[in-house]
Amino acid sequence: MADLSIAYRLPVAGWPQAVFESDYQLAGGSLRVGAEAVAVAADRGALERGVTGVYDGHRIAVRLVMDGHIPGVEVDVDGRMAPRESTLRPRPSRSAWTHALIALAASAAGFVASYLYLQKAWALDSAWSLKMANHMAGWHLLLTFTLFPASVRGRRLGIRSVQVTSALFFAIHLGIAIANFVNPDPIHAGSVWIAVWNAVSGACFLLAVVYGNVAWRDMDPARALPIEHDDQNSNTPSTVTR
Repeated sequence: MADLSIAYRLPVAGWPQAVFESDYQLAGGSLRVGAEAVAVAADRGALERGVTGVYDGHRIAVRLVMDGHIPGVEVDVDGRMAPRESTLRPRPSRSAWTHALIALAASAAGFVASYLYLQKAWALDSAWSLKMANHMAGWHLLLTFTLFPASVRGRRLGIRSVQVTSALFFAIHLGIAIANFVNPDPIHAGSVWIAVWNAVSGACFLLAVVYGNVAWRDMDPARALPIEHDDQNSNTPSTVTR
């Protein structure tokens, strides 16, 4: 029973992650913190009634609730609701902005290569070069308006999508660069510069793939959680947000 996994952050010191595992019919399930099952529901009926457990001295309650016809699972700790990770909205980190700028630089280099293809099309009256110029410009225009906001606002999912897209376009630009280096047009000397700018674009896309791991790590959903303060009279975090 692990078709469905929902991650929560428990409102105790350290905000540990807890994962509720079930199937898509929510026919029971278990809430785990690491390898420890802290609350287990044998079937859907038990989940509807609610099950409880203990973690690090805190009472954990898990219950199936309905929002109209939509089922959901609530987790609370000592009466405090545990937020789902998917609802957390951390502010974009510096590395997320950097990742977005790297992707933007990759498209900028692609626009230069597109313009060089356009020059080649004018000089040689080449339909193929004109097609390459239009396709390259169109794709990079689309990437400019998708990759940048995905890195900055898309959180971890957006960063991963940028990495996957960047890996694809790295391969494409690498292939175009090699083709123009190995078989330069003997009539038009600009083929070398087309290769160079495709290589630059490809290198930037590769950097976006690699650096995306840093941005993904820094965009931990826990950054949106309240800051913890030492409090001798309380075992729970404060409510002051980052």
